[in-house]
Amino acid sequence: MSPKFELTCGDSGFMTNTFLLLLVLTGGLILTANHAHAVDIGFSGFGTVAAGKVTSEADPPVLVDPVSGAEYDNAIRFEPESLIALRAVSEVNDQVTATIQVIGKGAESSDADIEWAYATYRLSAETVFNAGRFRLPLFYYSDFLDAAYAYHWIRPPVDVYSIPASTLTGVNIFNTHYFHNVGLTTQIWYGAEEKEDDEVVADITKSQGINVILDYEWLRLRAVYHTIRISLDVKPILVSSAGGLIQLDPEPSEGKVEYIALGFMADYGSLLWRSEFTHIDSVLNVDTEITGYASLGYMIGRFTPHYTYSFRDASPDTETHTVGVRWDFKQAAALKVEYSNSYQDGRDETPPTGESRTEFISMALDFVF
Repeated sequence: MSPKFELTCGDSGFMTNTFLLLLVLTGGLILTANHAHAVDIGFSGFGTVAAGKVTSEADPPVLVDPVSGAEYDNAIRFEPESLIALRAVSEVNDQVTATIQVIGKGAESSDADIEWAYATYRLSAETVFNAGRFRLPLFYYSDFLDAAYAYHWIRPPVDVYSIPASTLTGVNIFNTHYFHNVGLTTQIWYGAEEKEDDEVVADITKSQGINVILDYEWLRLRAVYHTIRISLDVKPILVSSAGGLIQLDPEPSEGKVEYIALGFMADYGSLLWRSEFTHIDSVLNVDTEITGYASLGYMIGRFTPHYTYSFRDASPDTETHTVGVRWDFKQAAALKVEYSNSYQDGRDETPPTGESRTEFISMALDFVF
């Protein structure tokens, strides 16, 4: 696992902010490195040009990025999932590596912001220590979530990959050991994080967990256990009354969140299988949230047709069927087309929102360089 610095920004000033940040951080690494060693810096990147729309004007919008809130409606839109990223990797010496990753997303209109920033110290051939701000390994594709070229879908199943607090400021240790032809990977972490939007400030403390992966030939199994203490401070809101606007100051809430995930992956010849299941229990919510998906694909030359079923057992309940195909038409580039049918049942919500079904199509060009 390599360290990553990620910058998310909107369209304006993206290239300027990107290269300024790269120059400043890379220059700092060079100045602080041991002068007896040359610092090697390599550049790479990835991107996605995507478009999509719901198929009927009567269908409600469909959420495709829970973090940014990006969604497709009944007009063809490119901004929800299109992005470009640039990565600079600096090898300070044989043991210390730092990586800067700059990413601009069409769905985000905010100014440049550093989201990830951490360095890696290699303790041995099997053990790596990371410190800084990094993405939590809550899902199988957590490390490649923005690099869609790494997976067969246009996006991982949104019913499952829908946790906004997926980064952490802290430390983690990553160890891989092989017993004959069985690989065992263990990762543990500890830290804290603060999230803020227009409505709420979330203060996350005692964020800790473990990720265990077993590899055997064409089979991979993984299990994750993660807990946090979270304090939610809802910002004051204005409501209308007979006497005019009144400011309400909701009471803050605090509690523990427990996250458990299991995954089963297989690459057997031309057949690929991906499945993950999660269980989230929080004292802040009355209901326990259970999500999962199963995806089957088959490689036929440069084409990979696939089918995915996903669900979210919470309030509201959702389930989604997706069929698609990936075409690796050239090295380091893939074209993808998908059709999804999503059903939402909000009859048990307070107040009830009823049932709805949304059909949407999307297309994406993913590439790496």
